[in-house]
Amino acid sequence: MTARTTQRDRDGDSRTPTATEISRTRRAATSDRCLLYQNSDAHPAHRVFADAVSADRRHFETGSRPPEPDGNTERTVDRLRTAGTLPAYDTVIAEGSAPLQTGLAYKLRHPGTTLVYLAADETFYTLSERPTRFFWRGLKPLSSRLLDGVIAVGRDAYRWGRPYLGDVPVAYVRPPIGDEKYERLAALSPNSPADPFTILTAGEAKPANGYDRLARAVDRFAGTVDADVRLVILGEGHEAEAYAEESRVVTPGFVDLDTFADWFGRASVYVQSSRGDAFPVAALEGILSGTPTIVTAATGVRGLLPARQVVPPTEAGLFDGLATFADLSPAERRSVASDQRDLVTNLTESNQRDRFSAALERFT
Repeated sequence: MTARTTQRDRDGDSRTPTATEISRTRRAATSDRCLLYQNSDAHPAHRVFADAVSADRRHFETGSRPPEPDGNTERTVDRLRTAGTLPAYDTVIAEGSAPLQTGLAYKLRHPGTTLVYLAADETFYTLSERPTRFFWRGLKPLSSRLLDGVIAVGRDAYRWGRPYLGDVPVAYVRPPIGDEKYERLAALSPNSPADPFTILTAGEAKPANGYDRLARAVDRFAGTVDADVRLVILGEGHEAEAYAEESRVVTPGFVDLDTFADWFGRASVYVQSSRGDAFPVAALEGILSGTPTIVTAATGVRGLLPARQVVPPTEAGLFDGLATFADLSPAERRSVASDQRDLVTNLTESNQRDRFSAALERFT
């Protein structure tokens, strides 16, 4: 009997597990890391990061797992309540400045937790214009004491937050381009047709993305070239904006992957017109697609591109950028597009998972 029992133990056959083994199994089945997300779910790039470290995704105001059908409540009391009702985690990652408030309250209740701010939003860039700047300035002593680290998608995102967070240890991990989009966009040939001159952009219909300025710049630009000009804005919500009423503006809405890639294949230039943007994936997709790409100086991606592809975040700056590229021949624009691709070819999901995991290990 003893010999048979020993053999079953060695072979992993139906042996009754010990209490210690049961405890280990339960810990393995429950994540010890959490990503506090906002809106209905975390940004797709941040989901890649969360999956890389097996982080449980929880809404920062409701504590629910995605999808969160009602989005954000915008109530401080909900953030404090969530901080008090979330289960115990070894590591909490806050996706943006609003979830960071929940994270700070959570860290007060769980001082042994590692708290990391995923700096990927433009909030601190525009904070000087908002009354909430006084709130964040008041929080600075607490933030600098409770924050264990910052993982920023670009140097601008950390630089914007530093006056309100203090000198916190920082690591930099750029967002990945999603696998399916990467495959389709990388397969496109560098292209920049002259007529129609198609200016492409993509993103949310929010003031920070500067589409109103871009539409006005495109209207001015159209009067200076001997070609049909159109502005194509991909994404939801644009059809309700005033700029969508202009005749040369096309707002296809949220499109499937085939249509998405087709628009990039037909674009003369991609423009990221943001008034403030930490490191937009859409601009990276423009670069990868082989479309000459212009970004504003308020966009983190500016650090990747040559100076002539970076313009001030103004109507005049956007106009000048478009005029500069219109003066180039299609062959010259294709050369620019071909050269820029090498800047983002390493931003795959696999590579950025590994980089995010390594960055988080520095703080935990």
